[in-house]
Amino acid sequence: MELFPMNNPIFTQRLQLIPLDQKHLELMLQNVEALEKSLNIIMMRPLITDRVRRAIGMKIKKMQKADVPQQDWLTYWLVIIKAENVGAGLLGFKGFPDENCSTEIGYGIDPAYQGKGYMGEAIQALIDWAFTHPFCKVITATEVENPASKRLLERLGAELVSASDHSTSWEIRKVLT
Repeated sequence: MELFPMNNPIFTQRLQLIPLDQKHLELMLQNVEALEKSLNIIMMRPLITDRVRRAIGMKIKKMQKADVPQQDWLTYWLVIIKAENVGAGLLGFKGFPDENCSTEIGYGIDPAYQGKGYMGEAIQALIDWAFTHPFCKVITATEVENPASKRLLERLGAELVSASDHSTSWEIRKVLT
């Protein structure tokens, strides 16, 4: 039995990435236990910070106005560590690619799972998915004074495009063959 018939999960060696629908996002805000039961996983609670809660609220509003095919670009993708069946991270795009075929990615992982390569693996998988679409050619990321995030973006091959006192902007471009 497929757990997510309406969503297309992405599988990597160690992870499963699931694009959360509106119901899942609402459960993450209102009843994490029900979300765990719905997805048959354990959810890492420290991941759901006030900042993440606000972002989920904004994502739900955007998804309500969007066509279903665009919703994977608007939602959070849950990072499930297959060996433990744990929802340990979230990542997603901040919108559908714009007229320049560009979209921004955001990401976060539970502190207990940092430094193990999970987020790099998840970001690479989601970027690979994005670049299968002809309307996406550039992924951007903004890093705010976070050395670990900076190292991660460098490992992923991101190019530094601008820097200020408090943040840096990075790009990963689709390689055209």
